[in-house]
Amino acid sequence: MICAAIIIGYPMYLINKSYTEHTTIKNQHSLLSSDTIELLSYDMSKQSPGWSFILDVPQITEETLHHYPILFYLETEETCLKLPLNNGTLGYVANVYKNVGRVYITFKSLLDSVSNYHVPPRHLINLKILIIKSKHKNTFNNDVGKSGKLMVYETLQRAGVNINNYNDVLTYFSNLAPIEFKGHFKPSASTGKSPTRLTTISTSNLGVKSA
Repeated sequence: MICAAIIIGYPMYLINKSYTEHTTIKNQHSLLSSDTIELLSYDMSKQSPGWSFILDVPQITEETLHHYPILFYLETEETCLKLPLNNGTLGYVANVYKNVGRVYITFKSLLDSVSNYHVPPRHLINLKILIIKSKHKNTFNNDVGKSGKLMVYETLQRAGVNINNYNDVLTYFSNLAPIEFKGHFKPSASTGKSPTRLTTISTSNLGVKSA
């Protein structure tokens, strides 16, 4: 009787085990497919030379600001630079700050990180913004108590992805979740009004979160 039970029961165990594993994989795929990476591009090429800029970014909502990691890349004529950065070649520090509906970029001298630095026009082509909307904490191996930004940095490092390389980061994320391109935004030449409304700012007391 025992042998008969084993003969009958073991195949049933294998069937149930296979079904459970299939269901788990299916659920994991469903969770991953619910994640999205929003990609935005903001034209900065028409901006007058300056040391600080404001961009209107309505996609950064209250929920986005407090719950989702955001990565910034400044596109130049040669490459994409991860913000914030220390540009030792040209001698400037670039910082990025974010608030609800706004992004602030400032450039300071690398010598003291205080003196304003007027960035060359060739370093103001586009600003690329990646908003990582993960609905499931395991998507990027999140640990309790860690910030979303730290979580993403560590996940990319474990995967061997250089976070300073925009194309590598975009390729990595595209294998985890859909990339939703939200558009390329630039000021209107005729009215001067657009969703970006890029303007120069003259204060260093921004009162917003550093990216």
